[in-house]
Amino acid sequence: MSVTINSKVVELDDLIPKVVDRECEDEDVERLIPWVFQHSDIVDGDCLESGPKEGCEFQPLFYHLQSYRCELQANDSDDTGISNIFVPSETITLPRKSWRMPGREQFTHFINDQCTITKLLLQSIYLSLDHDVKAPDPKVEFTTAARDLKYTIGGSRYATRLEGAVLAGPRAQYMPMIAFTGWFIGQTWNAFLMETFSAMLGQLTRNLSLLQTGFEDQEVFIVGFYGPYLHIARGFFTKDRISRVHAEGNFDQGPVSLQFTRGYDLFLKEDWLEATRALTRLLRYLHSGKSRVGAVQKERRSPSV
Repeated sequence: MSVTINSKVVELDDLIPKVVDRECEDEDVERLIPWVFQHSDIVDGDCLESGPKEGCEFQPLFYHLQSYRCELQANDSDDTGISNIFVPSETITLPRKSWRMPGREQFTHFINDQCTITKLLLQSIYLSLDHDVKAPDPKVEFTTAARDLKYTIGGSRYATRLEGAVLAGPRAQYMPMIAFTGWFIGQTWNAFLMETFSAMLGQLTRNLSLLQTGFEDQEVFIVGFYGPYLHIARGFFTKDRISRVHAEGNFDQGPVSLQFTRGYDLFLKEDWLEATRALTRLLRYLHSGKSRVGAVQKERRSPSV
């Protein structure tokens, strides 16, 4: 099935609403400045070696990030980013199984590294947030265990693989608030969109099935890498659009719009500060009760035990 995707790189304020004031966001970011960025604007091997070995919560993250970057350099892919190949409008064909793409299988370990980095970063950010965010439901879990989700359009069945996720509630219920996707060397923009959009549809279907209230407006958030750069992607699906695709079995109603942040290089202080601000805002937004993410809505509507 063909779908036309209109993609746009947007500013953070256009992607995720603020739920706290600028001063509070600044304090969030300040708590997340690692030792290395208190002494340098760039991470390199010498900085990591000379830094403290104890009490550095980001040490495992930078270890995995350095290993990942070394492999990128070995494959001449250390400067690859969304901006290099971005296409504003692209028509894709939904894959029957999102993980079965040419060239992808040989980079399974590579994708695992990306998801480990994403998990460690989001987990550290979540743990740094004030008690008011962490105390209420939904309870949050972080996983890098891949999960296959199915969805049906026009009588045709599709499957997508979330490479990891931030979950609302117990892991066994698998209610994804944020999904992780994987990038592999040689992946084209078209293939990148196929994986991203397929993951969104799987997450959307899963969350609507959890709500059991029919069709509702829904947001879907993805965090992933393209080369060395971390990004956030957002899809917004209206109740009307969902019901029409369900009824007509196609996306002929017009292009689907996806929004992306710019890519963040986590080895640069300026990018680290922007990335942690974006991810902190995303987590706060999901916990604010204002987001339209089915996993969060389900957990909040469930009666307390």
